[in-house]
Amino acid sequence: MPIYDITGVPKNTREERSSFSEERIDPQPAFSCANPAKEKSSFVSSLLSRLFFAALLLLDCLWGVYAIILFTAGSLGCILSFGRIAWFVRLQNKGQLSIKRSFACALALVAALFSPAFGIMIACTYFLMYDKSGIEEIIPVSLQDQFRDFFKPNS
Repeated sequence: MPIYDITGVPKNTREERSSFSEERIDPQPAFSCANPAKEKSSFVSSLLSRLFFAALLLLDCLWGVYAIILFTAGSLGCILSFGRIAWFVRLQNKGQLSIKRSFACALALVAALFSPAFGIMIACTYFLMYDKSGIEEIIPVSLQDQFRDFFKPNS
């Protein structure tokens, strides 16, 4: 963030503001575009980010289908074995957790299609409040350090 030295700026007096002889006129009219290339670049980056979120949403839907299949297989195994085989119980629990995570990520990605910052905020809020172990499994490694600051024990 830039730091400005405001002590070097001359103060305007009332006489300077009321004087018509020293009135400064802006050479660019208010309705002209300052930099059309910058606006085009901003539009392209906004479009690409939304396409990226749409692609992630598609992959998340595939993950959700996989989680449902995993949960169904684990549930059928638990029912058939009367819950005596621990592997089916773990499979069912893993599928249930994956369905929750997939749903939370899908909700965040749908919001991110319209407002990327809001979608990211939804995902971060979910993982910080309800699924702290999901931070290590879902959140990229480059962002995990920022989350660890929230989990430091209070002295």
